Amino acid sequence: MGSNAIPLPQPLPGLPAPGRAHRVLRVVRVIHPFPTLLNVAAVAGLAFVATRGMPPAGLLARMLAMMFCAQATIGVVNDYYDRTLDAATKPWKPVASGLVSPRVAVALALVLFAATVALAATLGTAGLLLALLGLACGLAYDARLKRTMFSVVPYMIAIPTLPLWVWATLGVWRAALWWLLPIGALIGVALHLQNTVADIDGDAAHGVRGLAHRLGARRSMLLGWASFAAALAISGAQAPLVSYDGRWYAPAAGVAALCLLASIAAYRVRRGAFALQLGFGLLGIASAVLAVGWLGGVTR
Repeated sequence: MGSNAIPLPQPLPGLPAPGRAHRVLRVVRVIHPFPTLLNVAAVAGLAFVATRGMPPAGLLARMLAMMFCAQATIGVVNDYYDRTLDAATKPWKPVASGLVSPRVAVALALVLFAATVALAATLGTAGLLLALLGLACGLAYDARLKRTMFSVVPYMIAIPTLPLWVWATLGVWRAALWWLLPIGALIGVALHLQNTVADIDGDAAHGVRGLAHRLGARRSMLLGWASFAAALAISGAQAPLVSYDGRWYAPAAGVAALCLLASIAAYRVRRGAFALQLGFGLLGIASAVLAVGWLGGVTR
């Protein structure tokens, strides 16, 4: 995971000494618990949609455990590689503050990586390969691509890979799922750009030159919205090809469109960090709703 040429961060003198419970909570943040658990919940939800009922309990448990370990690995590696940047822009993060040493972060990431591979190996060949593809996307973003113009590529690959992995692992694959790839890729562009805009100034000041940093905040926002709108339009245009069940797709597409408009309105009415976070949250909801409606509605 790179050399230790960067000096180990030390606990910041300006921060008060945390109590034991608070300290534990700060340490736990190294695995990025919110996005990690969100992805676990997404897998559970998609599994129920894929099987139109209760998936096999043992298989589902292994899938959820694997997703937890994979996302936790990505979170720890992110904090390891960003420790110098975070020390300047987000000094409360566990590795940046010295609460978790880089060596401990590396050891934890290796353990989580091994657990991910071991669990994925129990999910069949397709489940293993797609799981490793998703994990590779996250690790490549953390280690290198975040700082380049190709920062969006892992999102474009990983987001459509997730539902493909769920369907393949559960043995309910359908040929129509290939049509999800352009939609998922465009959603990946939208979410990456929207998620990056809030940190664009601090990141750019410390040498990060991802796609959003090169485009600038305004163009990133516009391209993010346009990408999601294109994903929504393409999903509608695919109707003759995948024979949607309108009870799933139509309401989902409507809710997704309203969330997109609300995301745009939030930024135009009240600019600032809160508006950016709200807009990203709304776009995340729109993405999840559209995915469920598309996947649940496909009948071929």
